[in-house]
Amino acid sequence: MSAVDPDIAVRPTPFHHRMAELSRTNEWTQQLGWTLATCFDAPETEHAALRNRCAFADRTALATYEVAGPEARAYLDRLAGGIGGHVKVGSSRRVVLCDDDGHLIADGTVMQVDDRRSWLVLPVRVSDWLEISRHGFDCTIDDMSGRIATLAVEGPSACAALLSAGFGGLQALRPGGVRDMKLGRTHCVVTRRSPLGGLGYELRLPVEDALPLLDRFRREAAYFAPVPIGTSVQTLAQLEAGFPRAGIDYAPALTADRADRRTPLELGFGRLVRLDAGAFTGRKALEHQKRQGAGHALVGLEVTGTDIPDGAAVFDGDAPAGRVTSMAWSPACKRVIALADVSSDVLGSARALNMRGADGRRIAATIVPRPFYVCANARRTPPEAQ
Repeated sequence: MSAVDPDIAVRPTPFHHRMAELSRTNEWTQQLGWTLATCFDAPETEHAALRNRCAFADRTALATYEVAGPEARAYLDRLAGGIGGHVKVGSSRRVVLCDDDGHLIADGTVMQVDDRRSWLVLPVRVSDWLEISRHGFDCTIDDMSGRIATLAVEGPSACAALLSAGFGGLQALRPGGVRDMKLGRTHCVVTRRSPLGGLGYELRLPVEDALPLLDRFRREAAYFAPVPIGTSVQTLAQLEAGFPRAGIDYAPALTADRADRRTPLELGFGRLVRLDAGAFTGRKALEHQKRQGAGHALVGLEVTGTDIPDGAAVFDGDAPAGRVTSMAWSPACKRVIALADVSSDVLGSARALNMRGADGRRIAATIVPRPFYVCANARRTPPEAQ
């Protein structure tokens, strides 16, 4: 039998059998060659569990690369904005990867599991580009995406639920912290990280241990009634968190038309690059853009009223100003929110932006700070502290 090509074939994740049993809708989608549930029940039920209690999700579709070798940290610095190699053991850091022109390829996370292992977790597959970028560095890159299963546990009670399932000491893990843990005979790397604006943990483990661990978690954390959530509610929660998503809020530079490419400075990721650091991919272009000013900006919008505008166009008066990339009614914020790619000329403008309703009438929209929503205990340690 020939090997499965992970870039073409669509496969069930290691959690799929149990997720299929839990699904009442039988609605599925695919991400990076993996089958994922779109929703399990009513979206309102899933969202309420995520924001008020405890939820879990299959995040196996994230691409995971292990970088190892004497020059692994230098390679990650060059690759990821001058900060990728400055991650302490037992911690993680959000990073951005750019091309030579400073355009964003992807945002992701560097995890320093121990002295030997750095893991790069991305929402896109860029194996060839990583190998090309490795030229001249004494390090290796291992694509572990087909061997690692990822379970996310989210919500205000996420820590308490995991403690009840046997993850002792997890309450001391700080935001961004990484811990190699053993549950029974299963080794699991736990990261305190959530792209959904709340308290969350990601558990990475060998695929053969995925179902036993999920079953144990559901059984021993039953008091907290953890609810499975699909990609639809996670997408809404990421919007509430003001978290730009590859392929939705920005086009990854390796596959995008040139006119659609954006830089970290335009997307609000400026804090993730160190222009005063050593050389890294895209630095010169980003320095030039910082001096000259960015042409675009990804901004948060609060839309007046409860109607969802028709179409994606954003106007400054009657003049086109940009386009919406994501928009939805937010149950957490109790209003319509959006992310929009707008011309930097409208930033700071006293004139109100607007969109168009289905009947052609104007619907006012105001630029507001991101994130739109943050859970109260998202950054507390211990997280359940009052």
